[in-house]
Amino acid sequence: MSWPQFWLKADWRTHLLAPLGKWVCYLAAQRLKTFQKNRPHSPGLVIVVGNLVVGGAGKTPFILWLGRELTQLGLKVGVISRGYGGQAKSWPQTVMTESDPRLVGDEPVLIAQVLGCPVVVAPKRADALAMINAQFELDVVISDDGLQHYALARDIELVLLDASRPNFGLGNGLCIPAGPLREPVKRLETVDFVVLNGADPSVLPDFNCRYLATMQIKPTVFYQLTNPDNQRSIDAFSGQTGYAVAGIGNPARFYQALMDLAITPDPLAFSDHHAFKLTDFAELNPSKPLFMTRKDAVKCQAFAQPNWWVLDIEPDCDEGFRQALLDRVHQVLQAKPRQY
Repeated sequence: MSWPQFWLKADWRTHLLAPLGKWVCYLAAQRLKTFQKNRPHSPGLVIVVGNLVVGGAGKTPFILWLGRELTQLGLKVGVISRGYGGQAKSWPQTVMTESDPRLVGDEPVLIAQVLGCPVVVAPKRADALAMINAQFELDVVISDDGLQHYALARDIELVLLDASRPNFGLGNGLCIPAGPLREPVKRLETVDFVVLNGADPSVLPDFNCRYLATMQIKPTVFYQLTNPDNQRSIDAFSGQTGYAVAGIGNPARFYQALMDLAITPDPLAFSDHHAFKLTDFAELNPSKPLFMTRKDAVKCQAFAQPNWWVLDIEPDCDEGFRQALLDRVHQVLQAKPRQY
């Protein structure tokens, strides 16, 4: 979601809402204390890839990267998610590559298509975890978000922050509604890894955390949504103007990615997880290229047009962080082997 200006820089609204924000922070801290005293358990390893703030931070591309890394090690991986925006009549739901994003959410369908692994969604992620463990023999379950879902068992917690936003993604540092935080900044001290998406490795904040890492999202290729095998290099549209469709948490990041490729974006911003329909594009010029993210593309496949192109991306994580994370995975797996 797009942040209001007073989450970026304090004004009279920030001060007006600050008492309520302090109360939200206090309640969140109390919930964390209760969780730490009575942690739920899972038979296998659970990694929560979460967020401390409202809005996107790059969790989905990171989960795709992590899923591939773990699979290459020979581990059986599954993913659980809330299935945000899904309109299914009953939960939990197992997500297939051909599942309707309107029923189970856009990100779970994308994850199922890219990773080809079991994916289960439910508004209560603990229910999704119970189903995926019951139906599949897995070594590792990755939870798409869920850091604050304390009914959910977890062994490794990882927080992503969008460093393109002020204060390394923390904004004004206050809890909602005065600021973007879901929990106090102090929560970073308790997680295993904090990853700054888009941060300059030479200029890092003085966070009090166990492991601070950086991640860069790099474009890899454009592919035609009507024919994904038709791919073009990332400089193929250099110097051109094109529609830039973004129904993601931070549309500005996508627009900037296009500008970095010397493309002039004509922004078409929608709400995060927007349920696209063909009428959303009825007045557009079909001779002008239209660019979108892979997350939005999964919801547009049924009515895609030949001029629609998807910018594929790949996270770039430094080797030190990659090794530290995989070492932590091995450490936990040795301590609690999966019982099938």
